[in-house]
Formats: sequence, C-alpha cells, structure tokens
Amino acid sequence: MTLAKLRPTEIIPEPVSILVPVCNEAEGIESFVVELVEVVYRYLPPGSEILIEEGGSTDGTKEVLRELNKRFHFLQICYGPRKQGFAAAARTLFQRAKNPLIFFVDSDGQCVIPEFWKMAAHIGYNDWVISRKNIRRDPLQRRILSCTFNLIARKVFGFAYRDINYGFRLCRREKALRLLDAAKHMPTLLNAELLILAHLAGDRIVEIPVHHRPRLYGISQSFHPSSIRREAFRAFRGMWRLWRQQRGSRSTAAATLRSCG
Repeated sequence: MTLAKLRPTEIIPEPVSILVPVCNEAEGIESFVVELVEVVYRYLPPGSEILIEEGGSTDGTKEVLRELNKRFHFLQICYGPRKQGFAAAARTLFQRAKNPLIFFVDSDGQCVIPEFWKMAAHIGYNDWVISRKNIRRDPLQRRILSCTFNLIARKVFGFAYRDINYGFRLCRREKALRLLDAAKHMPTLLNAELLILAHLAGDRIVEIPVHHRPRLYGISQSFHPSSIRREAFRAFRGMWRLWRQQRGSRSTAAATLRSCG
C-alpha cells in the first residue's frame, strides 16, 4: 500500500509533541502556525501537542502569538522575558514534551510542512528521521559554511548524513532526552550535536530529502550576519571537542580491555 492511501494515524500511530522555537518572526509566524495546524496537527493521534517557546521577541511576535492562541486554544506557548538564544529555547522544548515522538521544526517559514508526512513514514523503523534540503534556499555564505561543516563532520565521525543541523526532524523523545545533558559543546548547533551523539550512541538514523523554501521575511535568528564568523568558529571548535571526547572514550575502553586481558 502506498503512503498516499494510508490514513495519517496508520502512518504515525503514536501522539506527537511538536516543538517550535520562535524569536522575532512577526511577519511570518501566523502563516507558519496555521499551516502547521491544518496540515499536520489536525491529523495526528489524540494527545498530540504543539509547544511554542517564544524567546523574548521585540518585533511584535508575542502579540501575534497571543492572537493565534485565541484562535487555536490548544497552542501551549511559553513567553520568554528576554532573548535566551536558540539552544536554551530548544532544550526547554525538549524538556516540556510529554509524548513518545517529537517533531522539531524551525519557525522561519522555510520548512515545507507537508514533508512531515514523508518523514513520519520512516519513524517506525528508526529512532531519528532527519532531513536534508534538496536545494538549500539560503544566502551563499551560509551555504558555504554549512557545506564545509557537514563535510568535515562526515570525515571526522564517519557517517554519510549531509545536513545534520537542519531543524526539521522527527525523533523518539526518550532518545533525545538521553542525549540532551551530554550536548554541551555546540551551543548554537544543538540539533547537529544531538545527531552526532545519536550516531555515536548507535541510534537508528535515516536522512531523507525534503524541499526548502526561500526565507520571505526577516533574517535568520540562529546565525545573524554580524555574528556568523564567531558562531562558525564556535561550531568547529565544538566539533573538535566532541571528537576529542570520543577519542578519549575509545582510548579508555581499549586500556580497560588490555588490563582485563
């Protein structure tokens, strides 16, 4: 039977916690939330939830979200008193989630929401379903940095994933929470660090291609043009520290085996 002929609850029978970090997305957040509700949430099993972590926006995002909450009473929105950063907001969302499956999605409007169902078809056999952009609709500088980062990660850690930080993924809650405390080296690239840790832990991971939209409103909140060099340095430094940690663990394990022999 093809995916198109299956009912949504046959594709994903377990309730889902949808996690959405938001900061300064006033122009596009309404259309994003409406699409998320009408295309995904409406068809999920009972008990599913939409959790929004608002990170101290200053552009009117809070006001738009409050109006949306009047329309969609089931939205669970937490409002931050100040801009807390992506990683802090994401961590809070993971900890708030109560369902066995987690759908993490960026709120910038570039994710093609219906592609969720393509990912959902793979979660039954995997712990993580991550996605890679067919064509990346980002500025040239970001595309170059992302390509370089992913290339080095593949060489260092020995996997084939091509877009390890993309904030459009489906995973099992227990797997994410198990790794969350250990993710401490890449504060800006939490999704990438969780994926690397999941790979090192032997989790079942699959990466599928999805479409990607150009950003219609605003600029990226995770990599602002004024800080992109600094954040890129922190990302590569974090990857190096992860590699050192992995290498140290292997050396300790080898020494233990030699002593036992």
